[in-house]
Amino acid sequence: MDNPDTKPAILVVDDSPNNVRLLSRILGNGYRVLFATNGPDALAIVQSQRPDLVLLDLKMPGMDGFAVCRALQDHPATADIPIVLVTGVQDPEVESNGFSCGAVDFITKPVNPQVVRARVKTHLAIKKQREALEETNLKLTKEVQDRQRLEVQLREQAEFDSLTGLPNRKLFHDRLEQATLTGERNERSFALLFLDLDRFKWVNDTLGHDAGDELLIEAATRLKGVLRKSDSLARLGGDEFTVMLPDILHESYAELVGRKILEQLSQPFFLTKGEVTVSGSVGIAIFPYDGMTAGELIKNADAAMYQAKAAGRNDLRFFSKEINDRAHRRMQLEADMRKALLRDEFLLDYQPKVDILSGDIVGMEALLRWDHPHHGILFPKDFISLAEETGLIIQIGAWVLKKACQDAIHWAEAGFPHLKMSVNLSALQFRDGEKLIELLEDTLAETGFPPQLLELEITESLMMKDVEGISAILLRLRAMGITFSMDDFGTGYSSLALLKRLPIHVLKIDRSFIHDLAMDGNNTVFISAIISMAKQLGLRVVAEGVENTEQLEILRHQGGDEVQGYLFSPPLGQLAFTELLRGGIPMGGGQE
Repeated sequence: MDNPDTKPAILVVDDSPNNVRLLSRILGNGYRVLFATNGPDALAIVQSQRPDLVLLDLKMPGMDGFAVCRALQDHPATADIPIVLVTGVQDPEVESNGFSCGAVDFITKPVNPQVVRARVKTHLAIKKQREALEETNLKLTKEVQDRQRLEVQLREQAEFDSLTGLPNRKLFHDRLEQATLTGERNERSFALLFLDLDRFKWVNDTLGHDAGDELLIEAATRLKGVLRKSDSLARLGGDEFTVMLPDILHESYAELVGRKILEQLSQPFFLTKGEVTVSGSVGIAIFPYDGMTAGELIKNADAAMYQAKAAGRNDLRFFSKEINDRAHRRMQLEADMRKALLRDEFLLDYQPKVDILSGDIVGMEALLRWDHPHHGILFPKDFISLAEETGLIIQIGAWVLKKACQDAIHWAEAGFPHLKMSVNLSALQFRDGEKLIELLEDTLAETGFPPQLLELEITESLMMKDVEGISAILLRLRAMGITFSMDDFGTGYSSLALLKRLPIHVLKIDRSFIHDLAMDGNNTVFISAIISMAKQLGLRVVAEGVENTEQLEILRHQGGDEVQGYLFSPPLGQLAFTELLRGGIPMGGGQE
């Protein structure tokens, strides 16, 4: 006897009990027949019984067959159940609407038993084939996913170190080759660091290979902690690691990273079998100077590493002697700079700003100098970039601001109370606007210098980096009474629209435009345009680098406001500048 639960279930939905009985007899004993006399009951039975097919009367009071069909198709759990509409209406539009609602077929009333049985059998067979196909597709999908996972595992085994999880020699070599191609195309430098652990063999021989593996895993973790996300770290095998530092602006960055690596490796390692202390030796090669190919760079970085190991270990070496020496000098200069503030080695010179019409000194620009104990007087071009790289410019800038304000107070007390002090600001000082504002507030309060006499000089390129952010800081400082000048104007990309948006009071024309200034020169036209534009914007114009009377006369004729340069005076120390203030400057300069 057939098990009724294994028979296909057919739901007959019709508001006429006679039609329900008729369809039940037609279907016979080969199916498990369910029935409903209205739409809501039909939906409830479908949700609970999940029939294999629905024979659905089209015209029913309340919820008609179209509505039932749409409800079943809209629900994900019942959308795959085939629906055959049973209707006495023979109308192409009715059929079109039925198919649009999701029906798969129509049976016309009065029903033909043979047609009913054939249609039901056909659609159940189609449903079974579709389910079999879906099951096959599911199996294939699973097989593809399993194969993809296996391929990933095989690739990881081929390209990654199983112990540390780092890229292995093969993957790193591929990345290095790609970096050489990119570096050559974009004309960018990168650094390759070759690292070897000192005393690793001793750990393996004394504590065993398990301890050696622990050491390598911890070393890899420490190395990753030192590096940026854009850097590439790999284990080549044994205790050898490599690091690639892309897009370095200066080889000193490679040394900085190398020193951090050595510092991390020199800290004690706490292994299961006890505490051990090791160190590292690092060799550095720079693309393209130390090699144009991956093979050359690895070979030369490896050679530099052995030089570091031969020199006593726990050290690094550049492959190129010239770069090695230059990086060493730069590191030494950084160490000296960190001591310079404590040793009071920085000093300020002042270059006067002269009113172009009266010839009076109306202000001065503070210029930083470093009285180095071994190299003598160093100028900003010799150390400012390094100060910015290391972040020391923040401390140095604070010292400059305070010293300049103190000297200006000294001159005010000596009888020159209205001189305007100009101080240059670094881009790094704007990274934390709140700290910069706090620094200026504290310095002005401590020294008693009037904010109206302080002028901060900002480069054109700095303003272009973050117009909105920097403008917000300048507006708050302007509310304190501080004024601003745009330094090196003409060397960047400032637009008239930008100048209108910024709270700038003064434009400083770069000395490069003054150097070749002559009555019949092209630069005269350029200077005239700058001054005219500045006047329309209500800005004062300062020209720096004025060295002869012809330049002075052109600037005076074009309507400039103030000038700086050797025609009047070179930068002077505090005492010499005091004497200059007392003696004044003969109009037309010292050469007359």
